[in-house]
Amino acid sequence: MSPGLRWRKRLLLTCACAVLAPAASADAAKPPIAGRDVLTGKRVALAGFPGKPVFVNVWGSWCLGCTAEAPTLARFARSHKRHVAFLGIDTGDSKKGARAFYERFDLSYPSIWDPTQVLAGAWSRGAPTTLVFDRRHVLVRRIEGSASLAKLDAALKRVT
Repeated sequence: MSPGLRWRKRLLLTCACAVLAPAASADAAKPPIAGRDVLTGKRVALAGFPGKPVFVNVWGSWCLGCTAEAPTLARFARSHKRHVAFLGIDTGDSKKGARAFYERFDLSYPSIWDPTQVLAGAWSRGAPTTLVFDRRHVLVRRIEGSASLAKLDAALKRVT
């Protein structure tokens, strides 16, 4: 068999495996959503909310879309805290920037500090992104860009 034919055969098998692989395994290969809270330094994690749907917002104080959605997310998180948990991933940011963002928008939920964008890079295509997990912490919706109240309400209906 010629080297060119071997290469094409190997490429075909690789592509077939990628197409046939279940979607859940892709999420299983990602790092767990866990780390130190940007404000308190305490460990926080998606797994820390067993049996509860969780909205995970990827954000940064430098992000204009994040600034636009922050008031809506803050109100939504406070008004639905009995039904769902909220967790942030503060990406590519300084702690000083994160603290100022928290104060400006009166955020009440913890955020994992992700200055090197390890979590954000694995779970999103950029900020802002809101990941919506059901009660078993299976990803059921991804809101890319600034989350509107209508999008958040639709995601809430899907997980409650």
